Amino acid sequence: MDIPVDGVDMSENKRYLYNFIVILSCLMILLFPYFVEAKQDSDKLDEKKHIIILLVPGLSFEELDYLISNSSNPQLWKTGVYSAVNLKPEGSTSYLNNMVSLATGKRAVGVLDWNAYEKGEMLDKTPLDNLFLQWHGKKARSSLIHPYYHLLKSKNDETSFSANVGWLGRLLEDEGVFTYVLGNSDSREEKTRFASLFVMNELGEANGEISSILVDNVSEPVGKKTDHRKILDKILGIQLEQEKTLTVIEWGDLYRFFEEQPKMDTTHQLYQYEKTLKRLDDTIQEAFQLTGAELWLLSPYVNSNAYKRRNQLGPLWIWKEDRTQKELLYSDTTRRLSLVSNTDIAITLADSFKNSEPIIADSLGRPLQFVDNQDDWSVSSFQRRLEEINHVYSKRGAVLSSYVSGLVVMLIVVSLMIWLLDEKVRWRRIAEILLLSGVLSPWLYLITSPWVLLFSAFSYVVIILGSSFLLAALLRRFTKHPFSVACFVFFVTLTLDVALHSYLIERSFLSYDPVIGARYYGIGNEYAGVFIVSGILMMAPWIRLEFIQKKSELFYKLAPVLLLLVVVLGTSKLGANAGASLSTGIILVFLTYQLFLKKKKWMINVAIMGGIFISLLAGLYVLQRAQPASHIYVAFDQLLSGEFGTIWNTIQRKVQMNWKIFKISYWTQLFITSYFFIGLVLWNRKKDQLSDTQSFLIYCCIVGSLALLVLNDSGIVAAATSMFVTLSVCYGWSLEKRANKEGAEKV
Repeated sequence: MDIPVDGVDMSENKRYLYNFIVILSCLMILLFPYFVEAKQDSDKLDEKKHIIILLVPGLSFEELDYLISNSSNPQLWKTGVYSAVNLKPEGSTSYLNNMVSLATGKRAVGVLDWNAYEKGEMLDKTPLDNLFLQWHGKKARSSLIHPYYHLLKSKNDETSFSANVGWLGRLLEDEGVFTYVLGNSDSREEKTRFASLFVMNELGEANGEISSILVDNVSEPVGKKTDHRKILDKILGIQLEQEKTLTVIEWGDLYRFFEEQPKMDTTHQLYQYEKTLKRLDDTIQEAFQLTGAELWLLSPYVNSNAYKRRNQLGPLWIWKEDRTQKELLYSDTTRRLSLVSNTDIAITLADSFKNSEPIIADSLGRPLQFVDNQDDWSVSSFQRRLEEINHVYSKRGAVLSSYVSGLVVMLIVVSLMIWLLDEKVRWRRIAEILLLSGVLSPWLYLITSPWVLLFSAFSYVVIILGSSFLLAALLRRFTKHPFSVACFVFFVTLTLDVALHSYLIERSFLSYDPVIGARYYGIGNEYAGVFIVSGILMMAPWIRLEFIQKKSELFYKLAPVLLLLVVVLGTSKLGANAGASLSTGIILVFLTYQLFLKKKKWMINVAIMGGIFISLLAGLYVLQRAQPASHIYVAFDQLLSGEFGTIWNTIQRKVQMNWKIFKISYWTQLFITSYFFIGLVLWNRKKDQLSDTQSFLIYCCIVGSLALLVLNDSGIVAAATSMFVTLSVCYGWSLEKRANKEGAEKV
């Protein structure tokens, strides 16, 4: 029975509530599809992603500096992230080889006559559609045709890096990304259409328009210019129709200008150069303001003028959708801010569109990271660093040829002085100072690296040689063990520098070069050789007991240094030099054999030494697992995955590199000279030249130098520097012992 409350019948209230619930439920059922649609639309909105790559062949940092200084909107160049790109391909530098490398994420090469064509074009007086059918046995399905695709793929399958042509385009397809190509770089003599390499799938298919965005203009190079209005209209139309897009614009006006420049009147060259860059600036400004897409300005190929001036790194500038963003680009490949590898570009594009981690097996690079600019790294700071890189690269040949030739001459002169003027105390003293100056010179190259811009190549070498001679004279006068002290100073300085992010190493003439791109971090082979033997030779004053009587004491003093070298050289965050680390391991095996196993049965020796080396190899692998991925980690990963073909290709490439270095490098002179004289020393050795401990340490260094020759990709370089220091110290110690003996006889 319903009980009235305050004059209200509760049964009536229930009916109203019931009716309200029913009506609300019906409305929810009716409106549910709209809520779902709205949610889906919201999700789709979140999934929207548009990237525009403005590909400008011929653009170098010289042109970029002009754009920054003369832009109609200077604020544009105060936003975004910027970097320099190593563009080095597998073969010789060219627009095509560079582009294939950028698009595949590995150093790669092109093929003769490679190009993209639109349907309806003719090749060898044959319609491209018919030609494609005749060569491939099927009709072309996409709007752009690549008749030589199969040749490009086959050629790269045979190279040492085995670049997988088209993997990026296939991955973008799988992720539902609409890709489109606009423009070309056709010159008067030949067609040049390479932008589609970025979006072409593994069947050679790509969509785009090659000629529609160009307009006739008789005053422009080749009578053509790119119409930025047409570009923007096309991009905006694509973005309205598609959720995820990658549009690659081949802005060929600058390329055409540099192709025609040698034929132009000198006065007109400057006018046309500035006009072309002004038009490029307008294109960037409109894309920046109107599209809302992530905008990339990328040069795949610097012009010949910049290339001859050794400005060979290409510009990369990225504006994210948030146009006010001020960040920095960091590359895991180079371990550097604002310096990236060409192998990083394709994998970064893949990572931008893929929901999960992209498959990186097809690329040697790693996705670029956008990091906060906490240290106020500015464009001017970047330009200063770029100037240092270009200066070292451009002057390296002159500096190294002078330096290495000086060391070779010094070794020959000192050898003659030792053999012919052995009885002259004065000449022996000069010889000792010359040898010590040679040992000190790598250290001076290291500590003076921040000031390389202040001197010409010739002046810098003269300053290094003069300073090393003066410092050697002082060190000889005021220290009891000058050669070991010199080795100790170098060892400590290099260890501290590599622990503090290698500020000195990355600027030194004796280190790796970002333009060459063989190495971007760690300890290069020039310094690795000196580092290993310095660590051994610096121990001489602390090993005073004869090792024949106190084998264990010698082992306990020397083994920790060798283990430290193994760790520093093998750790990815530090030396990242597997060949040098393993070479040090071989020295440790030699040390163990000489002290403890020499009289054991050969089977026991093989088992113990093999076990030690395998343990070191396993330790090196463990070090890689705990560190950021490096080329060493990749090699281990390939080995454990059974990719023996890739490993064999790597070995072949390293052998070819060593042979090439042997034929053309300045270090070959020092390599041959040092090994020749150390051979004479060993062949004509006298018992009273060195103490037993010194002789043993010299033998350890010789073993290490030979191991470096075999195990390093630039083994001749590491072998040359290590043997030079070893020979210099060997000579120096023999002169010291001769002087001490004569002094004792006088007393």
